[in-house]
Amino acid sequence: MIKRMIIGCVFAVALCPYAHAQDPKLPPANLGLSNMQDGRPPGTGLYFQQFIQLYSANQSYDGSGNKLSASGTVNSMLSLTQLIYISKTKLAGGNLGWTVLVPLVKITAYDPAGVPVAANPNPMGDIITGPFIQWFNRKLVGMPLDHRFELDVVVPAGAWQSAYTINPSAHFYSVTPHYTFTLSPAKRFSLSTRQNLTYNFDKIGTDEKAGSFYNANYSLEYEVLPRFRAELAGYYLKQLAQDSKGGNSYFYQDTFGLTDTRERVLAIGPGLGYVTPTGLFIEVKNMWETAAQNRTQGYRATLVLAYKLAK
Repeated sequence: MIKRMIIGCVFAVALCPYAHAQDPKLPPANLGLSNMQDGRPPGTGLYFQQFIQLYSANQSYDGSGNKLSASGTVNSMLSLTQLIYISKTKLAGGNLGWTVLVPLVKITAYDPAGVPVAANPNPMGDIITGPFIQWFNRKLVGMPLDHRFELDVVVPAGAWQSAYTINPSAHFYSVTPHYTFTLSPAKRFSLSTRQNLTYNFDKIGTDEKAGSFYNANYSLEYEVLPRFRAELAGYYLKQLAQDSKGGNSYFYQDTFGLTDTRERVLAIGPGLGYVTPTGLFIEVKNMWETAAQNRTQGYRATLVLAYKLAK
């Protein structure tokens, strides 16, 4: 049963849980990093964002969602730096932009017997970059709407060595289109969500492939005071395709007796956001996971700082 116990890979993006060697790991995914007002940046210009996310888990679940009788523990700290440029150039009625994300992650894990799991000490994770179109000040049946379409590529530039069970890099390319919006159905209420769909290529030097997956962040927000908002935030991940080897989607089931290699997790929790008089956006949130399959189930605490550097 421990074959499917995983650690989670965080970063605008999540912490790539470790699986047994027979099963390729999912690449980094944005699990609860971006929530409040995600589709509504203040305007064109150059932005800096810094994410700090802590993850802790001591429970693991199998492919049927059953808790494993023997679970290890995993703890991680992610530091993710993002640069965003929204230009004044128009395309399809929106503003063209580009983003780059660079993660650093520290992971410590122990198997059910309390023995440390070999983790790569180099913290460099995979770089994420891609273009987007941002639409400002739109309306949906009379409700204010800001939205964005982005196409990101995960570049396996992070640290990876076969000697380690856990590596910051997934060691393969991925492509992630995603759609983000913030909608205001009432004066002080807003709803934000980011919908991601990820396709993975073969792990470098192998014919192993992690299955494609869907994940989403969401938040329901209320403006308590000017510049100050409270939110109910969370995320959801669902792996859509089985992991495969040599094009065989049932290789791991047939070879290792696994019922299912697909992962799933849901999380929810409270958060607060504040914009300082100088324009610095600060968001803090805590999210607890549930409904896990083929992965660990734990808790994430996240701090987000965002600031406009130039017009």
